[in-house]
Amino acid sequence: MDVRSLVARWLGRQDDTLVVHAESPTTLTLRQGRLLTAFDRLSRTITQHGKVVAPFGNIRHIRVYEEATPARSTVWCIALQLAGTRSVRVGHCAEQARAGELARQVSAVTGASVVAGQPTLM
Repeated sequence: MDVRSLVARWLGRQDDTLVVHAESPTTLTLRQGRLLTAFDRLSRTITQHGKVVAPFGNIRHIRVYEEATPARSTVWCIALQLAGTRSVRVGHCAEQARAGELARQVSAVTGASVVAGQPTLM
């Protein structure tokens, strides 16, 4: 591999859409750009940036909702609605079907239901 290829891989454009980065019997990891969100089945926790953001038991719903952006007309976001007023954004996709598919994968791991609509403050 030449230097140009290495630099392109190292500094190359990060995908701007949510994708499955890795999946194993113990972990589902989703990636959007540099943000990794890991769902660990063994510890039943969610981590982002290497820090635990919530245990599975705190997830009320997995939300899929449409959001307008300056660069595109709309994107479909996936967020975890947690107990209380917190929500954790996992990422977004350009296609509604793909966002729904990823939300169902998260649901299968966490046991939380998928709902449509903006995160709430309840």
